[in-house]
Amino acid sequence: MAPFTFTPWTSAMITVIIGFFFGFVLERAGFGISRNLAAQFYFYDMRVLKVMFTAIVTAMLLIFLASALGFVDFSRVWVPPTYLGPAVVGGFLLGVGFIIGGYCPGTSLVAAATFKLDGIVYVGGVLFGLLMFGETAPAFWGFFNHAGSLGRLTLYDLLGVDAGVVVLGVVLMAIGAFGFAEIMERIFAQPHGPGTGSFFSPSRPEPSIRLKAEKCACPLTALWVKYFRRAAVATALTIAVATLLIGQPSAERKIAWASKGLDQSIQERKIHIDPAELLGLMHNNQARLVMADVRRPSDFNLFHLLDAQNVNLRELDSGWATNLPPAAIVIVMSNDERAANEAWKHLAVQLNPDPQLPVADKSRVYVLAGGVNRWLDIYQRGQADSPGPETAATGDDTCRHRFATALGSRIACARPTIEKAPRRTFVAKVRAVIPTHHAAGGCG
Repeated sequence: MAPFTFTPWTSAMITVIIGFFFGFVLERAGFGISRNLAAQFYFYDMRVLKVMFTAIVTAMLLIFLASALGFVDFSRVWVPPTYLGPAVVGGFLLGVGFIIGGYCPGTSLVAAATFKLDGIVYVGGVLFGLLMFGETAPAFWGFFNHAGSLGRLTLYDLLGVDAGVVVLGVVLMAIGAFGFAEIMERIFAQPHGPGTGSFFSPSRPEPSIRLKAEKCACPLTALWVKYFRRAAVATALTIAVATLLIGQPSAERKIAWASKGLDQSIQERKIHIDPAELLGLMHNNQARLVMADVRRPSDFNLFHLLDAQNVNLRELDSGWATNLPPAAIVIVMSNDERAANEAWKHLAVQLNPDPQLPVADKSRVYVLAGGVNRWLDIYQRGQADSPGPETAATGDDTCRHRFATALGSRIACARPTIEKAPRRTFVAKVRAVIPTHHAAGGCG
């Protein structure tokens, strides 16, 4: 599922194209004129609220409808982390600057691009502010990076509801806000023309698009605008209701959509790694290794690999993957392979760049071939000739080894030393997302 992966050059070109049209739309909406923006605070021209809220609602509807239909995986869309403290302080300072200067940072660039003097001065102020922020950042670094840190947080996560509920709520709120804007424009409409006004009520800029249409000599134009607005509201409500009824995709739906590629990866054994390869990763202090043991707690407490985490499918689907370190290599294991293969599917649709493919070039999730049973065969019983990763485990995913007491990882075979471990020949399959070096260190 999208978002798609592009080359850096393609990404740069797409960014330039989107930026150009974004600036073009802002300029055509009159956002390159500070008077139009300042009028927002005097309630007689609410174009800022209308244009920006329309853009936000349109993007929201398209993204979450596409997510509900399976065209976009929203879990792979970058959402800025939430920092409540810096957000409140930064929002206040931005608002003050907006009122004083008549621009926000984005619209000031639009004004500067059309050679408006006040826009150029404002951009200079923005650059000076960035310089001052960089010079003084160490003084409030802790506040900036930790105050109110909530990570990736969305409204539907906070409320514990499906995203469709929030989508419908935001659309209704937007309709109410547009209605409020219409009322305010009528109440605060100025009878005088341009060039008049006072300190508290500056001269009114050119009428908004709505007022232009209403005053147009051609009644067909006003009628067209009227029906267009009604059609837009109806379309937004329809998409919001459809998003709510369909619901955001669960892990099971994502797995069903990608079942062909996932099943092929398991059948071709391209994601199953040899226990000896995992042992090497455990001794590589530069590998960001995460081991997910999906067995029952009773089996996990009996024995598990050192530093392994005991998780279940519900935890995997409830945000466990979002807390993984950047570029982590995840190894999933069970007693044999059946439960591990199922858990791999749940993680693959969240972490792999494209689970539709047999194996992604930057796959981050692998399965321990043969599971914990084969690990114990090799490193507890010394059976160095145990089958390799190309041979699937045929057991019923129950522990075949017996322990006198629950040892957990307090046993040598939970992390054997490489020097004393049985020698095995294997083909390495793990692809590090970031470069790593051998654990031995050295200059090379």
